[in-house]
Amino acid sequence: MIIPETVTDLFSATPSQGMNRSADQVRQTCRVYVDSGRVSEEGLESIIRLFNLGKAKGYSFDQTGGLVDYSGATLSRLFAGKYDGALDKVVKQIDSYLELERERERMRSDRFIENSIWKRVEILCNFAITRNAVVRLVGPSQIGKTYCLKEYMRRSNKQVCYIRIPAAPTMKLVVEAFSRAVGVNSAVRVDDARQRVAKAIGRNTLLIIDELHELVMSAGKGTAMKCIEWIREIWDNSGCGMVLCGTKSLEDDLINDAKMKGWLIQIDERCQRVMTLPSKLPIEDIILAAEAYGIKGSTASVEGLLSRIKMNRLTSCLALTASWCNGNNPSKEKHPKNWESFRAVYKAQFEEV
Repeated sequence: MIIPETVTDLFSATPSQGMNRSADQVRQTCRVYVDSGRVSEEGLESIIRLFNLGKAKGYSFDQTGGLVDYSGATLSRLFAGKYDGALDKVVKQIDSYLELERERERMRSDRFIENSIWKRVEILCNFAITRNAVVRLVGPSQIGKTYCLKEYMRRSNKQVCYIRIPAAPTMKLVVEAFSRAVGVNSAVRVDDARQRVAKAIGRNTLLIIDELHELVMSAGKGTAMKCIEWIREIWDNSGCGMVLCGTKSLEDDLINDAKMKGWLIQIDERCQRVMTLPSKLPIEDIILAAEAYGIKGSTASVEGLLSRIKMNRLTSCLALTASWCNGNNPSKEKHPKNWESFRAVYKAQFEEV
């Protein structure tokens, strides 16, 4: 039996001149618009997303209102559930801005390469949010999991909250990470925050919980069980989509461990799909990334190197190779953009033969 943990520490207040409300409060007060038939569930989500966007940027009501051409006073009334004007017009204005923001994000991620890892992650996230399901994404470090998850968040037209489990996590640190991600970041007691997190999200929200293996590696089994059971409770109470992401340790040492399995069977049974990524970068993904930097040709001369390379080192070396080949080197000479040049740069930068 897990003994309930009582946590009474206070979060330190986040220094900000921004909006002094919390996402769970706004969702509750704005619910009146849906209940009275003035907006749809989708319209409510648009209002919440605008609030969270302004909150994440640390904006005031005036600054957030400026994004959608409304005054701060109007937005304050809107988020308080006290707006008496034409809500359909407000929601349309908000949706237009949110679409513009998504387009800006797409422009910022023009360098993003839609490889096989991305396609798998996109399919899994779409499944989670459309089915309001719990899913697991398992893969080795530095294969691109986090990069793809954050890209999904940038592109999505839904409310997507990304939570990274901190190293050496305690229950307090985990609750604090969740609270910041969903907009519950005022100075409240941790026990209160644990209740408010689920109230801040809805069925059209996707929670991405990354680095979940940290609960195994540096937290201890007692904390791991408490955190996982709280995460399960969040899903039960909110009905949101949820992606649990981590390395193979997530499966071996948390979900399937003989000592843990009995405790965590409830979260495991709620999981509708498990996706396991390859243990190393697929060669087609490597070639796709290289072509984005203008590097083509046979990879025969670097097969051994590429068989063990990680995504972070691959992209760094590709960028350095492209720059070096363009003449940004001590001799100022240009070199052919091929895998031989890549190997030379890799050896020079990472001391690899």
